[in-house]
Amino acid sequence: MAGMFPTMVTDPNDPNRNHRRTTTTAGQGCPRNLRVAFYLICAAGVLMLLTAFTLLADGYPGDAVIHDVSKLLGDVADEAFRNRYMTNMRVTAWGSIILTVWLVSAAAYFPKGSRTARRWAGVGVALTCFLHLASFVVQLTGWVSMVVVVLLVVAMLLAFRPDSNANVDEMSPRFQ
Repeated sequence: MAGMFPTMVTDPNDPNRNHRRTTTTAGQGCPRNLRVAFYLICAAGVLMLLTAFTLLADGYPGDAVIHDVSKLLGDVADEAFRNRYMTNMRVTAWGSIILTVWLVSAAAYFPKGSRTARRWAGVGVALTCFLHLASFVVQLTGWVSMVVVVLLVVAMLLAFRPDSNANVDEMSPRFQ
């Protein structure tokens, strides 16, 4: 019953608190979770590059749609909206390109057990999630941004699993 409610007394059958049973050791080579995290980051990187290049190639799509608004607001509002849209589009596109290079470069060190690479990947995933969620909210990109966010979040969950942590602790110890 002690495992049901948070107390200072631990239940000996609680697998979340029994450190002797849940401690994993690093096996031979890279654990499966780190490999899957690497592949998920690469897949998200491909989607990010496709989104960025599509945004840059399409340019301003509103010539037909905004034409009706320009009748109401005039050409000044049309040009101001166009400038804001193009600025947001360029920030999203170039941010995706730069963050893709950042994430894939950091993920390339996952099989080597780099502690710093996982930290840099975590920061890159946070920035990428913010960029893609913001671009989705302002309707600059479509549902592919949500797919990128989900892939990256799952990749980070896998990169920090206990067997991944054990491998990283063995491959790059904190104190030598």
